[in-house]
Amino acid sequence: MNSLFFLPVTLLLGILLGNLYFRGLWTTVQKLSTTQNPILLTLGSFFGRLAIALTGFAFVLAIAQENAIWHLIVCLGAFIWVKKKGVGGGV
Repeated sequence: MNSLFFLPVTLLLGILLGNLYFRGLWTTVQKLSTTQNPILLTLGSFFGRLAIALTGFAFVLAIAQENAIWHLIVCLGAFIWVKKKGVGGGV
């Protein structure tokens, strides 16, 4: 796939992954006070969010054969930008 074409796709994927990760974190924190097993909720949410994020980053590395490290940096940057901008649902 053309590297310049895939760069905006990588950026959007990073934003999507960041939103999923931080919205999931926010939902977990909101539900901690009402759950019967907060440790199970915390660990389950963490490993679920981690699996989704790592799968997304691995997808970026698999699709971007040339300059894959730059695509990963763009994706990670967008992921972190979502957290800094507060786009992730009030986190």
